[in-house]
Amino acid sequence: MATPDLIAQFDAHRGYLLRVARLQLRNDELAEDVVQDTLVAAIQAAAGFSGRSSVKTWLTAILRHKIVDAIRRKAAAPTF
Repeated sequence: MATPDLIAQFDAHRGYLLRVARLQLRNDELAEDVVQDTLVAAIQAAAGFSGRSSVKTWLTAILRHKIVDAIRRKAAAPTF
C-alpha cells in the first residue's frame, strides 16, 4: 500500500508527468488519461517500490509504458 509520503511525492511529480505526456501524445485529454493511469498503476505497485531509483524516475518509467500503450491503442483503432 502507498504511504502518505509516497502519495505526496506522486502529487509533487504530477505536473512533470503531464508535461511529458503532452509532449509525446500532443493531446491534452489523452495525456491526462495516461497520467491518471500511471498514478493508479504506481499506487497499486507501491509495495514493490524498493527505492533503488527516485520516485520521479520510477513514475517516468511507468508513464513511458503507458504512453506506448496509448499510441498502440490509437494506431489499432479503426479510422472512419
